[in-house]
Amino acid sequence: MKILFCRHGETHWNQEGRLQGQLDSKLTSQGQAQARRLGRLLVNLEPDLIMSSDLGRAMATAELVNESMDLVIKASPLLRERCFGELQGVSYDQQPGLWQAYEQRFRGNILDIEGAESAVDIMQRVQQFVDEIVGLDVQNLVVISHGEWLRTLQNMLAGDVPWSNKQALLKNCEVFELTQLIAN
Repeated sequence: MKILFCRHGETHWNQEGRLQGQLDSKLTSQGQAQARRLGRLLVNLEPDLIMSSDLGRAMATAELVNESMDLVIKASPLLRERCFGELQGVSYDQQPGLWQAYEQRFRGNILDIEGAESAVDIMQRVQQFVDEIVGLDVQNLVVISHGEWLRTLQNMLAGDVPWSNKQALLKNCEVFELTQLIAN
């Protein structure tokens, strides 16, 4: 199975520098264009199924990607972005102390932010998703998720700790391809 992992399109909060986590903002016109362009690129790979985070920005991206293909879109809460607790929806100028705690996310598993999901917790969701898709009867799968989720997946595949920053954050609608999964 070939899996094409994609990050969602640009959102208004991406533009404003507000951390989204598991909250949402709508795609910008640029984000919509990114998703349509991605769909035109992916159509040549003949995907069988699109799986998406159930968060609005990822689902909106999946729907726009799918305009070129007319495939089934399956939503999964396992693909949600990392929860950043009370920092979600907040810009740096509103809460610089919380953003300083966020910048420490590459130093360990736990963030000093009320309600934030640990790096190990997100890695467990990533592994659960991988375990679920291993048995799918598809040749080409498109998966639309979020930056920190995708970085955690890449860390897991590289054998790094889940909070590592060795993997670059994917840009909006950027893709990485995988042909072999690590299932439990």
